[in-house]
Amino acid sequence: MRALAAVVLIAPLVAGNPPEWSKPVAPFHIAGPVYFVGTAELGCYLIRGSSGCILINSGLADSPKLILQNLKTLGVEPSSVGILLTNQAHSDHVGGFHKLKKALKAKVWATAADARLLESGGAEDPGGLPRYKAVKVDRILNDGEVMVFGDLKLKVILTPGHTPGSVSYLLTYPDGGVTKTLLFANLPTVVMPLKNPKYPGLVRDLDLSFARLKALHPDVWVAAHVSQCGLLTKAKTGTFEDAAGYSKAIADCEADFEAKKKAELP
Repeated sequence: MRALAAVVLIAPLVAGNPPEWSKPVAPFHIAGPVYFVGTAELGCYLIRGSSGCILINSGLADSPKLILQNLKTLGVEPSSVGILLTNQAHSDHVGGFHKLKKALKAKVWATAADARLLESGGAEDPGGLPRYKAVKVDRILNDGEVMVFGDLKLKVILTPGHTPGSVSYLLTYPDGGVTKTLLFANLPTVVMPLKNPKYPGLVRDLDLSFARLKALHPDVWVAAHVSQCGLLTKAKTGTFEDAAGYSKAIADCEADFEAKKKAELP
């Protein structure tokens, strides 16, 4: 898990994007109102509600065509997607926002720190990762607020560090008379030097994010990168509840962070 995550997340800095980032995958149901509509590596998630849908993450700049086809396969009218969210404002997760916002006529909601990245096309990214087409943010999300969109309710959990405004979302949904939770997790992987003058609070933010994620115990969890949560393997078995996998993913990321602290900080 640790080595794979490093390859996945640092790949934009070297020799183009991995083919898995653009490889088509047939959409599938995960749990409750949540469906996967992304690629073999980039986690894009559709939440279907009685009053419309929410799309989390857009993939790359060339991903919207695939996402729109996946919506069609699921029988979802593009006009029903009213909100675009992201876990992190990097090109592999928001590169398609510009096209999708126009195609879907949807609103973009983001945390304040990631709104700055989105509206600058990535120019404000303290990690210096690839840029993308800028997109206007229609609403700022606040840490701890519960977004309400029809019958859909998602709690905003700021988990900064990967980007200054990285965020996770917790969805509560009914399942056979039982209330369950699904976490759209943004793992706090480190993609920039810990001593970064453009991000002086980086270490503090990462510490906060690990504490918050470890305090959560979702029934189901997904991630911005498919390989981080083994989603395609889970789809083959139809079993998405994975408490042990969630704990291990957080522990592996935190171990990498602690190793970087020892190597980079006095």
